[in-house]
Amino acid sequence: MMSDMTERQAEQPPLEFRPLVETDLVIVSDWLSAEHVRRWWRDPADIGAVRAKYVPRIAGEEPTEVFMVALGDEPIGLIQRYRFSDYGKWAATVAGTDLVFPSAAGIDYLIGVDEHTGRGLGTEMIRSFTDRLFEEYADVRTILVTPQHGNRASCRALERAGYSLAWVGDLDSDDPADAGESAIYVKHRSDGVPA
Repeated sequence: MMSDMTERQAEQPPLEFRPLVETDLVIVSDWLSAEHVRRWWRDPADIGAVRAKYVPRIAGEEPTEVFMVALGDEPIGLIQRYRFSDYGKWAATVAGTDLVFPSAAGIDYLIGVDEHTGRGLGTEMIRSFTDRLFEEYADVRTILVTPQHGNRASCRALERAGYSLAWVGDLDSDDPADAGESAIYVKHRSDGVPA
């Protein structure tokens, strides 16, 4: 017999990922204003700040790739990926935890629509996007994710998506999203050999 969550997942359309475009930024601004997102993401939600951060990524002027996540035709979240080698300061911050994976990538994600939280979509989003990242970034051996340790929903979603907790502590970071105790979760390519 299927659990309630498994039955709901079986009834819903698959998640789709498409590159973020400028017309999405109003939606992103609204999501960043939502209490369930603002508590953990902590980026300014005003449209000017959102445009300043994401337009260079959309234009390919920054190496972070950002995707809108849709459930059928409905945008429900945001996910982004980057190579640590493109962000030396952030790579050094993570290396300060004694976790060093030279060919690592990172992801960040949010579900912006509160009604879609707690339904297993975060786990499915992370699992699907992880597979896609490993497929499209052939050089990446390991993915590291750094949620706040107190964000139990995010940590559980990572664990259900096959990530392992590697470290807990305070990161030496000036990013407001890293304030407080962080966790670092890792997932290696299926051959299990990090580079």
